[in-house]
Amino acid sequence: MKKLAFLAVSTAALALAACSDDPNETPITQEAAPDMDAEVLADDAMPVGGDLNETQQASYDAMDRQAVSDEYDTNRDNMMAESSSASGNSDAMASNTDSMSGSSGGTSASTSDNSGSNDAMADNSGGSDVAALPARSQMDFAYLDRNSDGQLSVAEYAIWAVRANPNTPVANDQTKPYISTDQINEAGQTFFYFDEDGNSYLSNAEFTTARNSARTPGGSTM
Repeated sequence: MKKLAFLAVSTAALALAACSDDPNETPITQEAAPDMDAEVLADDAMPVGGDLNETQQASYDAMDRQAVSDEYDTNRDNMMAESSSASGNSDAMASNTDSMSGSSGGTSASTSDNSGSNDAMADNSGGSDVAALPARSQMDFAYLDRNSDGQLSVAEYAIWAVRANPNTPVANDQTKPYISTDQINEAGQTFFYFDEDGNSYLSNAEFTTARNSARTPGGSTM
């Protein structure tokens, strides 16, 4: 019996080998894995949640929309001020470099020209000298956690999650509130969906889950 079984196995092996040598056989290739990061980290990729359970729905219904709006505006102003300050430091360094170049034989005309260019850029941005925020794809948990308490509020999360352009130049309060009630509701829907422990804040892990859910509108799902 053992010899018969061995013979059968050997015959099957030879048959498989013969099939693999068939020149007309289409080779089996492994499909390349899609580039998930490219879709997840796209600047127009938005978080995708699902239906809220009873507890999540109750938290969503109880969300103080006005408080979220006020906190969002404050955070946005602070972010833009920080970005503008950083930009100002860079401009100061560039100006010092230009001055050193001028003292070594350059002309002061280039400095005047650069100043004019900066004024033109300010005019093109709606009269504001506020620098742009980082791209949404570069906004990580630490950046969004404005009060550094290790968790994200709805307003902190909304800076990344809302379909609003956080880089719109802001010169005064005329554009406040920066997000609408509909946008707050949109952020709240996914916020409470990913709030797994139900404490009305997102931990780093919960935010990562939300971030990894992001899809480009019209793109394929993962």
